[in-house]
Amino acid sequence: MKTTNVKEYHMTAASKISKCVVFAAVLLVLACGLASAQNHVLYQTYIDQGYYSNGLPIPAGNQHTFVGPVVNVNCPGTSGTCTIQANQSIQHAGSSVGNTFQIGFYLDGSPAINLQEVGETPSDGSFLVSTTQELQAKVPLGKHTVQIFVMSLEGCSVYNYSTNFQVFKP
Repeated sequence: MKTTNVKEYHMTAASKISKCVVFAAVLLVLACGLASAQNHVLYQTYIDQGYYSNGLPIPAGNQHTFVGPVVNVNCPGTSGTCTIQANQSIQHAGSSVGNTFQIGFYLDGSPAINLQEVGETPSDGSFLVSTTQELQAKVPLGKHTVQIFVMSLEGCSVYNYSTNFQVFKP
């Protein structure tokens, strides 16, 4: 009869539990619409860029503020889904210390899954260009709308912006 050390049993049980947690986390990430590592073919690129000569005021309090117009994109085909990627670049300036700045995009009127804090807006009034690359996978076929937004903890102004929305087919 084999005897099992209690410490060995707990180590084995903990190892099995941690493997289950990791597996569940992977399933959750995939279920939330993040693209898995697979080949995607670029279907279309939509370019949106602009300049606010007096600055677009971004209010304090991390409120979603849209930058630029709504852009119409299309997920083509008769089956499957698409991945929409937003490559965003925003020039901003402010006057508050510790003023965090975030960039995201809306898909069909709702925030997409990814929102990125890109750092702090300079407090001396100088300009900073912040850039992000975000995506939303498993987008259904058909027509969709996308639009970038920013958030600022203490408020700032946006001047130049440029976004490339790219539609991929997995």
